[in-house]
Amino acid sequence: MAFAATSRYRETADEAFRPKLLPPEPFSKGVPTLQAGVYRPVSPMLKERFERCGRWTVASHGDWLSAADMESLWSEADTAADALLCGIKQSQIAAAEGWPNDASTLFRPERLSLFAGSEYSYERIYLLWIEFEDEPELWVYDANGESRYRDLATYLQAYLAEDVSAASQSWRA
Repeated sequence: MAFAATSRYRETADEAFRPKLLPPEPFSKGVPTLQAGVYRPVSPMLKERFERCGRWTVASHGDWLSAADMESLWSEADTAADALLCGIKQSQIAAAEGWPNDASTLFRPERLSLFAGSEYSYERIYLLWIEFEDEPELWVYDANGESRYRDLATYLQAYLAEDVSAASQSWRA
């Protein structure tokens, strides 16, 4: 009996922590920012990412949000209807209110998109939209602190190489 219960627990835990890629969702307005109603033109790298999948749970630095998820963060009702989004939004708000160096306290909301977040930890990724740049920067928060990456490809290369050196390069004076 105890073996059967242990086996069921393992199956449940394995399923809970297995990454899930949801199908891509059509989006034509662009990438939603933290400012309700404001979109940024989709960059070539992000276009490829959003064409491959929608929400990606148990990804790097939390769960990667779909464009529809990013848009849902604007609405209290939409966020409340999705436990994952509700937790991610609460974590992002807590970081903004409790950490003066969080990207969402440093930049206007129309310049940021929440690309990924966790409902259980402070892991998250912001897209920082910089004028006259083809791709947004990624500002990443995790146990190493904060890291900045020039674009999605640079972030993915560092992640796959387990290179955390960006956390030791401070942008502050």
